[in-house]
Amino acid sequence: MGIEKVSIQALDQPMVFVDVETDGMNYVHGHIIEVAAIRVENGQITQEFKSLINPGTEIPYFITNLTGITTSDVQTAPTFHEVADELYAVMEGALFVAHNVRFDYSFLKQEFRRVGIDFAPKQLCTVRLSRALYPEQKSHKLSALIERHGFVFSDRHRAYDDAHVLWQFLQHVQDTFEYDVIAEALQRQLRHPSLPKYISRDVIDGLPETHGVYFFDDESGQPVYIGKSVNIKRRVMSHFTRDTAEYKEFKMAQNVHGIRFQQTGGELEALLLESHLIKTLQPLYNRKLRRVSKLIVAQGHQDDQGYVHVDLQTLDVAEESLDDSILATYTRRGMAKESLLRTVKTFDLCPKLCGLEKSKGACFSYQLGKCRGACIGKESAADYNHRVMQAFEHKKIEAWPYETPVVVQEKIFHPDQVTKGFVVDDWRIIGHIQQQGDFDPVFVRNELPFDLDAYKILRAFMGNKARVQVSPIESDYLAQL
Repeated sequence: MGIEKVSIQALDQPMVFVDVETDGMNYVHGHIIEVAAIRVENGQITQEFKSLINPGTEIPYFITNLTGITTSDVQTAPTFHEVADELYAVMEGALFVAHNVRFDYSFLKQEFRRVGIDFAPKQLCTVRLSRALYPEQKSHKLSALIERHGFVFSDRHRAYDDAHVLWQFLQHVQDTFEYDVIAEALQRQLRHPSLPKYISRDVIDGLPETHGVYFFDDESGQPVYIGKSVNIKRRVMSHFTRDTAEYKEFKMAQNVHGIRFQQTGGELEALLLESHLIKTLQPLYNRKLRRVSKLIVAQGHQDDQGYVHVDLQTLDVAEESLDDSILATYTRRGMAKESLLRTVKTFDLCPKLCGLEKSKGACFSYQLGKCRGACIGKESAADYNHRVMQAFEHKKIEAWPYETPVVVQEKIFHPDQVTKGFVVDDWRIIGHIQQQGDFDPVFVRNELPFDLDAYKILRAFMGNKARVQVSPIESDYLAQL
């Protein structure tokens, strides 16, 4: 009875077969240059719409080469604004059917949004339908469907002909497969209409609802994005439910050919693993966490009169360690200079003593009444230095609070009785320790250089005794493991 209900809803409701030609792949800034919509009700074509669209810009050569549509062809065509109402009337209340549906839908949604129309139909992707019904076939491109099933068309890569091929495909499917087989394929898709075209429902169903890291792989199996979550399955799905509203998500979804995952013992492990993998593999769509071999540091030192000067220096994190003279750390020099300028302004520090101004005598800010005169001895070194320390109090790398390395373990129940922990010394991860049941612990040394992101993660967790247990451990004991 459940399948029968879905079948009626999916196959017997109005459908509109749609194809668009565009002036590029970016729907945020791009425009439609041709659109066709074929409305089908009760198995019969009831309305059709097809038109070139004037995008108001030049059409790129590669688009003309693909579609045959030139800039001169669209110069006298209507704008989308002029056809929006008529096109919307053809589509209204119908199931939106397209090949790689999120591409066509995203462009139309953006065009309708520009003219003040909310466009949010239910969607059916014929790529995914073909994959569900013909799993033995390697390709499900429109050209492959045409060749495989002998569909008739006049102008390939023109909107009306491509849309009509989709109508032919659905008719072929209904003539070839039993009603319940089609219903099951439609049921799975219409309940989950947001999956990328290369990802099957089985892949999503196989994702765990646990802590871990997930990988979005491209066609060659290389990760284009790495993420972490306390619930891998739910987080992965969240990418695909908002991709037509966010261009980055949309573009990334187009490139996802596979999804992998690596489960972890908790959120801390997932965060640290994500950060390390992104820096190591540098996926295309991960921009916030990238490998940083050098840090820009604000370093303090006293002159002969006892005043603290602040200089921006480059620190090689693989070869040099952080010391008490480092007041703040940054990943980029531009960011460091902007932050230092804000700090000087907020705390009335002297820009000359902070390396932002070179001059003899008083700095320019003193003449404006914004520096208290440390540069010419008007303010005492003690008062000025106290304010410098206040200014950098929350930017400074915290001193290592232990005399020995420590084991950091998340307070999570492990049913397999395996206890895992990170061994940390001076905010650097130096290895992992693992113990199963009553067996002796095993220590695997894997020393990593200081990493600013790892420091922030560790500091946040180690300050929360409800989430982690921190246990000092002697270096001599580690050497014995």
